[in-house]
Amino acid sequence: MGFSGVFKARKIDGTEYFRASITYKEKHISLGSFSSEKAAGAAYSFARKYLDGDNEYLPEEYEKVICRDKISKIDLKESTDRLTFDKWIMLLNLKKTGLYCKNPIYLYGKYFVYYLDRTTELKFDVDQLFFFRNHRLQKRGGHIFYSDYGMQSGLLSRFGVKNFAVLGRDYVFKNGDVYDFRFGNLEIINRFNGVSLEIVQGRKKYFVKIHFRSDLKVGYFDDEITAAIAYNKAADSLEEAVRSRKNSLNGNAKSTSVECKMLSLGEKRTTISAKTPLAKRWAIDYKSRKYYYRKWKRNYVEGLSKKDYIRIYERVEMPDSFRRFLEKM
Repeated sequence: MGFSGVFKARKIDGTEYFRASITYKEKHISLGSFSSEKAAGAAYSFARKYLDGDNEYLPEEYEKVICRDKISKIDLKESTDRLTFDKWIMLLNLKKTGLYCKNPIYLYGKYFVYYLDRTTELKFDVDQLFFFRNHRLQKRGGHIFYSDYGMQSGLLSRFGVKNFAVLGRDYVFKNGDVYDFRFGNLEIINRFNGVSLEIVQGRKKYFVKIHFRSDLKVGYFDDEITAAIAYNKAADSLEEAVRSRKNSLNGNAKSTSVECKMLSLGEKRTTISAKTPLAKRWAIDYKSRKYYYRKWKRNYVEGLSKKDYIRIYERVEMPDSFRRFLEKM
């Protein structure tokens, strides 16, 4: 006996399984895969009865409606032979709003809930709906991410939170719900690389540091924009110093030679001649990765013209301790 909306299929290893699908308002919607034809038929019957009927359910009624066998009247021992929670949310949202979302999204007026699983509800403003309709969220080790053009991106980065930012220091959720990403609830305290807000003698100050072997102090600044540009200037200075030292090592042709590999520059193993103790130390440090040449991520200041950026950049002064560090390199 065949069931409506049920199709037989086979896996690569030859295992037989059944797929259920339904057409609603000219949309062909998959209901999932099942190990038995009866289970697939029960899922189709429930979906057809619900979409065409007058019953209304809430997302939290999944256990009550689906996980008990009142609808299907079939002994479904395996959880895989039930309509999944994702499909349950999809059906509820489809009937309520008429909007089909392949992801587990339930719309509440001006915001919607994305169900990461049956107990984790992520809240977003409705203007984010188009994006999350087409991007599947996943969670691994407490990290929530999505794939975009073949690359994995953290959910927080979409809202301007930098990588390695610390909750409570660099950003906060005002209502205490770390899954509520609605506008106004997620507040970013430190927007830029190397910049952190501190209270100094009762006043707000922006502290700037940059990491090169250890954290180097760049200074305190009155406004966030100047602090972000100061970090960029410090990164430029360090990069120029590293490049200058590398060139001076390549230019040495006599005395002690130290073999090392120039990391990250893609050069073949070569011999660097170091005629001074300082140059020799630098060559050794290159080999041990202590002076690994890197590119610091610069801060992008949105809405600032090139002219204003240059004006602030030239006005920023590096502290004496930072300048002394560059001279000793």
